[in-house]
Amino acid sequence: MDNLQSGNDVFFILMGAIMVLAMHAALPFLRLARCGEKTR
Repeated sequence: MDNLQSGNDVFFILMGAIMVLAMHAALPFLRLARCGEKTR
C-alpha cells in the first residue's frame, strides 16, 4: 500500500510540474495574440 501511495504522490507532483510548464509556455503566446492586435 505504501508503494502505491508513493507512486501516486510522484504522479501528481509530475502532473503539477507539467501543468506549470505548459502555463509558462502558453502565456507569451497569449500576450502576443492580445498585444499584437492593439498595435496593428
